Amino acid sequence: MEEIKATAAQEPAEDQEESLILKFRKPYMFEGKEYTEVDLSAMEDMTAEDLCAMGKIMTKLGIVNPVAEMTVDYAIYMAARASGKPVEFFKGLPPKEGIKLKNMVTGFLYGG
Repeated sequence: MEEIKATAAQEPAEDQEESLILKFRKPYMFEGKEYTEVDLSAMEDMTAEDLCAMGKIMTKLGIVNPVAEMTVDYAIYMAARASGKPVEFFKGLPPKEGIKLKNMVTGFLYGG
């Protein structure tokens, strides 16, 4: 019985790791390459300094929002930093994928 509990306790960690892979509904073309997903798991390794950098970027963009981390813009820049892909990669996503990205980033930040 305890073996089952140990296995069940490990499953949420695996689900959480998988949840940082943004899977696209249909293939996304960027600079001549087709993408079906993008890995954002490097958000796990980001620091508070990265969050400060995101805040400075939002200020430079003129985005004055008390909860800037809840915006699509913030999610785009956070995802670009985590994935190593250019900001333009994320700005070109279809609207539904952009919202999915925002939800993933805010969910990660707020532990959802």
